[in-house]
Amino acid sequence: MHCLPLSRASCVALLAVLGLLALPACTDDDDNTPTPPGDAGTRADAGTDAGTQGDAGTDAGTQGDAGTDAGTTVDAGVPWDGGVAGDFSCQGKTRETLTFAPGQEQDIQDAVNGLAECTTVQLAAGTYTFDNAITIRQNGIIFAGAGKGAKGEGTGTGSSTVLVFTGAAANTNGLDVVGKLFEVRDLAIWNAKKDALRIESSTDVVIRRVRTEWAEQNKESNGKYGIYPVKSKYVTIDDCEAYNAADAGIYVGQTQYAIVRNSKALQNVAGIEIENTTFAYVYGNTAQDNTTGLVVFDLPGNTLKGTDIRFKNNIVTGNNRPNFASVSASSSTVSQVPAGTGTFILASRRVEFTGNVWANNNTVDLTILSGLSIEPNTDQWAAGGFNFGTSDVYIHDNQFQGDSGDSVDNGAPDQAKRPLGALVYTVYQYGAAEKGVTHVEHILWDGIDPAPRDETKPNAINICVAGNEFPAGTTNVLVDFDLQAVAANLKGASPNVAAAWAETKRYAQGAAPYNCSGFSPPVAVGNPLP
Repeated sequence: MHCLPLSRASCVALLAVLGLLALPACTDDDDNTPTPPGDAGTRADAGTDAGTQGDAGTDAGTQGDAGTDAGTTVDAGVPWDGGVAGDFSCQGKTRETLTFAPGQEQDIQDAVNGLAECTTVQLAAGTYTFDNAITIRQNGIIFAGAGKGAKGEGTGTGSSTVLVFTGAAANTNGLDVVGKLFEVRDLAIWNAKKDALRIESSTDVVIRRVRTEWAEQNKESNGKYGIYPVKSKYVTIDDCEAYNAADAGIYVGQTQYAIVRNSKALQNVAGIEIENTTFAYVYGNTAQDNTTGLVVFDLPGNTLKGTDIRFKNNIVTGNNRPNFASVSASSSTVSQVPAGTGTFILASRRVEFTGNVWANNNTVDLTILSGLSIEPNTDQWAAGGFNFGTSDVYIHDNQFQGDSGDSVDNGAPDQAKRPLGALVYTVYQYGAAEKGVTHVEHILWDGIDPAPRDETKPNAINICVAGNEFPAGTTNVLVDFDLQAVAANLKGASPNVAAAWAETKRYAQGAAPYNCSGFSPPVAVGNPLP
């Protein structure tokens, strides 16, 4: 639902209130679209399906060598239709292997500029220092090292390969790839100036045992993204690590069919981020000590409407790092997220959370937001079919272990930089002083969708909360924050905090209207909606 069918008065009133809170909602950065290789650069088709329905909740296989075997079954956690899913294969083609050792950095740069298709670039253990990005524009490439090493290692060891970009040119990526059937594995990327591993407009991508890291914590001058596949199709990120990114450690954006599994994201602004992506399965990961742990959202102006995202068996704890994203130099939505946000959903639909663990997230474990909270002008959402609305969120059989929601934005709210956090902080300060409510509930819904609010349909967007474990003695688990009404009571010279508090409503697990059992059909990770 969008504002076009509403009365002019209703729309104007909604936009006037939300305009007080609107956050910058631009996407990643300047376009900077790389030149594609011969037949690898065609942008992934965002409107067609290449998969068949399978059991999206199980891991029925392992990824084969993406460079040599075009028929190996791809991990059935995202059941695209068996084997390498794209239209390029190395099967039956001669594969050359180029080997390099530390000290041969210029030879590596020269080689990647003229790679033949279906080539393996094998780097020995050790440290490699580059003054510019490693740019790959070819199909069927494997780029491999000897191991990703351990957190904090900025030099290679006898069993690890570290690519160092500390002295590289400003605003350059580390490893920059466009290609079909690409695999990168067993290496670390250190101190990239921009994105550590950027893969764009590619298909059949495997990222395995890769570590991206910046040496210093909490620096807004760090690169924005660690692992960054974008505008791509059929992406697997497996057993990777990302530290100290000034935006997202592990990111999947504007992509169809993706797995993020068994990986770690720590000390970033956002740990793991899924943006404008369809059919993603995020499982077995750890997101700790970030500003926000897990993120799934759509941004305005993008034609790819995200849907069918499953988060399973992830650990999302202690995400209380102060937000160090640059507000002036970054166009990222996450630069506005208050510290202590375990997970946030924004302008997303058909999202399932099951088997996850949340704990010790100072602001809130899980928050559900409308896209109107970052961009109230509905015309800006036209490209994606007015995709600002969040709907069909199923939160079931998770563990909420406690010690969350007791210090919004770490007790240091900033109205200018993080207005939504400041609003929640103000309301709950009153709640603690006057109502004995000392914690934000585990799940917070902003109450904007649909707009204007229809009190006869209190759960029109179908948020379902069932079968979760909460700390002993927990009464209410979800708050309908009614952002529009709360903000209206707090604007102007004489804010009425008591009236703002009265607009918020709290619910126990199992209480109507949030005691529903998901949505139908269930999440189809790997299959289009009927």
